[in-house]
Amino acid sequence: MITIVSGKGAPGATTTLAALAAAWPAPALLADCDPAGGDLAPGWLGQWVVDGTVRTDRGVLSHATATRHATAGDPATLREHVQPVPPVRHVGLLAGLTAPGQHAAVGAPGWTRLTVALAAFKTATGRPADALVDLGRYGAATPWPLLLAADVVLVAVRPTQRHVLAARPVLAELAARIVPERLGLAVCATTPAGTREVRAALGREVAVEVPVDVRTAAVFSDGLDAGAPPRRSLLLRDVRRTARRLHGTYHTYTPAEVRAPVPPASASLLPGGIR
Repeated sequence: MITIVSGKGAPGATTTLAALAAAWPAPALLADCDPAGGDLAPGWLGQWVVDGTVRTDRGVLSHATATRHATAGDPATLREHVQPVPPVRHVGLLAGLTAPGQHAAVGAPGWTRLTVALAAFKTATGRPADALVDLGRYGAATPWPLLLAADVVLVAVRPTQRHVLAARPVLAELAARIVPERLGLAVCATTPAGTREVRAALGREVAVEVPVDVRTAAVFSDGLDAGAPPRRSLLLRDVRRTARRLHGTYHTYTPAEVRAPVPPASASLLPGGIR
């Protein structure tokens, strides 16, 4: 499970996670868990929402409602709330909330049940699916069960002074409860020099860097070309490489090790880059 969260200023967390899902080399479950309301469906998949292929009433809220009497999370309860992503068939979407007030209807028990279900989710054919979770802007309503259960927690930031300053208090709060080996940065719309500056300014290793590529970014943020990823793009080339490394890191050791609070040193995500 990989979660991404951001400070204020919309640095590109949702766009980054959508691109990462599209480039993922195995089945992936893209979960829009922003308590303020999700942007993945109306953004990347907006055209499919308009024509009725993707439904915004099936997702986080419908799962919370359907399981409200359950005492524990169960991955089997999640499948009927996950929808195919038409532009990339290896990705399933758990659509997000459609209004900020809906997070109260999910509540802490609902987020906990969802966390358990995401961590053990399998496709209809029985294949495990890696969970890529968008938590939106960090705040009082951020669902901590999804942060604490994640193998990797990424803070999205752009290489600008404003975004770096916004990321600092978020990193400080996360670092109080998440071990350093599981906490890193996703640097969005960056250059190699920009990435180095962000790493130095925040004192954290960069797990994901997304290069400046305005047209491809618009596919994932605003549904350009019906959300279909281009065959060739600088952004997807780099993100695809990152996706392969991330996937390889967490599929090279046993399930018991995956559940450990800290990955083994040989599979460290952050220092020196992903191996």
